[in-house]
Amino acid sequence: MNFDLNFAIQNLWMAFSGIPTTLLITFVAAVIGIPLAFFIALARIRKVPLLDQFLTLYLSFMRGTPTIVQIYLVYNGIPIIIKMIVQALNLDFDVYSIPPILYAFIVYGLNSSATYSEMWKAGLSAVGRGQMEAAQTSGLTNFQAYVHVIIPQAVGVCAPSFCSSTLNMLKNTSLVFLMTVQDITARAKIAAGQQYKYVEGYLDILITYIIVCTILELLFKLWEKRTTRYKTESQKVTAKESGVTA
Repeated sequence: MNFDLNFAIQNLWMAFSGIPTTLLITFVAAVIGIPLAFFIALARIRKVPLLDQFLTLYLSFMRGTPTIVQIYLVYNGIPIIIKMIVQALNLDFDVYSIPPILYAFIVYGLNSSATYSEMWKAGLSAVGRGQMEAAQTSGLTNFQAYVHVIIPQAVGVCAPSFCSSTLNMLKNTSLVFLMTVQDITARAKIAAGQQYKYVEGYLDILITYIIVCTILELLFKLWEKRTTRYKTESQKVTAKESGVTA
């Protein structure tokens, strides 16, 4: 079996055509996962009764099971549940008309929330308790204090972890082809499979992910620099509260 360079070059463009779908899944999953993870972290920090125990089980499940298992559970389980509801209510709705990408949003949104929650927990815990008291003394409500004081400093602390986890999630979306979603992997594999050019196909997938991840990593680094000031301020305030002189 000889390596077909011409096919590899042509198929590379096919892999590139799946980049928008991969980025869309990653973006939507982050939009779902980051806010959900924040409330999970907040509930765990405050030790909310019953909810804390439930979240512990939820996080254990999401972290302790492979993503591929979660994909099969959501992709096959949700249609069954919806179908039962539709039949019970005697509705005219085709369950299988639901776009598969919606299931991808659910899987990766929930999956990322488990990862992001630990980062939020670390970031929120790093902010001195006196910050909330100072904000309330200044006349801010709890909501305003979190938005303008607590969250910016917490983001500054956990920004690097957010970035690395998002990149890992992006690479992990290569499994969405199992749900017939036409991402980078699916488009390259389909074209390669038609001509049995699997080596060339997987090489194209590799190159595409390297390019996408490298560009995103550079953008994340720029964003990290903008959040560094909040991290520095948080460290200074925490040091003062602890009686440590710089």
